[in-house]
Amino acid sequence: MQTLSTFENHLPRRVVVGRGRVSELASICKANGWLRVFLVTDAGVTNAHLAAPLIRLLEESNLLVGVYAKVPPEPELQIVDEISKACTAVQADVVIGLGGGSVMDATKVAAVVAKFGANASAYCGIGKVPGRGLGTVLVPTTAGTGSEATFVAILTDPTSGNKVGVVSPHLLADVAVVDPCLTDRLPSTITAATGMDAMVHALEALIAKVATPIARGLALEAARYLGPHLERAVANGGDSEARDAMAIGSHLAGMAFANSSCCAVHALALPLGGRYPIPHGVITGCFFGELMRHNASVCAGEILRFSEALGWDYQSVDEVCDAFDALAHRVGLNAMIRSVKVSATDLAGMAQAACGNQRLMGPNPVTLTESQVVAIYRKVLEVDERTT
Repeated sequence: MQTLSTFENHLPRRVVVGRGRVSELASICKANGWLRVFLVTDAGVTNAHLAAPLIRLLEESNLLVGVYAKVPPEPELQIVDEISKACTAVQADVVIGLGGGSVMDATKVAAVVAKFGANASAYCGIGKVPGRGLGTVLVPTTAGTGSEATFVAILTDPTSGNKVGVVSPHLLADVAVVDPCLTDRLPSTITAATGMDAMVHALEALIAKVATPIARGLALEAARYLGPHLERAVANGGDSEARDAMAIGSHLAGMAFANSSCCAVHALALPLGGRYPIPHGVITGCFFGELMRHNASVCAGEILRFSEALGWDYQSVDEVCDAFDALAHRVGLNAMIRSVKVSATDLAGMAQAACGNQRLMGPNPVTLTESQVVAIYRKVLEVDERTT
């Protein structure tokens, strides 16, 4: 059994789970003494008519002082600075992030910038956040990123095109509200990508060198929710039982990797996603099987145990990795990633960036060289050497 002589665990201060519980946002804010609420969301959430009822609820409670509804996918650092300036201008004391990972990550960092000043870029890296920012309430509208449970925010640096992380326990939400009804109308493509990302979070949290006992337990419990329900949710968005299970599984997976780490799958995903318009969950879902083949030499037992928790019945790691690939194909991720033509000339730079990301590569069970990473990119993306 894997043990650690010393470890810490970090979790959101309060987690509220259940259908319809998003309606409690006003009372949650009042109970915490927050009377000036700033809401952050995006166009997708607004167009799905998820934001309007909450805006009305907060307005009727005389709490809402501002809304920023244009967070783009993969937000750049200056978006966070815009949000923080808007929060400061209306003297907000709490920021609610309603959306997927992009919205919640932007919210976490904007709350810090609004309190401590400087620009978002000043807090990029590990442990650079001086303290807790404004109050934060994170409300996921997808089942996959787990951002409401973590102290990591991933943003895009426009000067390099790379994804950068803000990493600090001070980013943990004051309150996370996990209400599965907010995911009921998610398109099947987003359901598939975010659901596979949650599965990757859970397995990487389980096999990471820094995994704590709590993280490993959360990862396996997440798998028990995700395994039987991902394809059901993709096939039928109105399957409330599947939606509920995916929401809980995603949150558990988020708590798992927040107390362990993501690994090589995410290290390879960040530079690729920074350079090409491919959704993060599509990338991680497609690279899942191939990276586990590389890791299997030292963590075969954990991979098989995870497979069992998913409800699968395989006897070898090769079968499990093939099953990951097959699942990504069945839910449509392979078609999405291969619709984007990646140039062979970009592979070396992406491999260098991936291997240089020791926050993610360091905890990976095996060490990968840049040449190995180039080969993995080439295989998964089906990039011909002559492609430019």
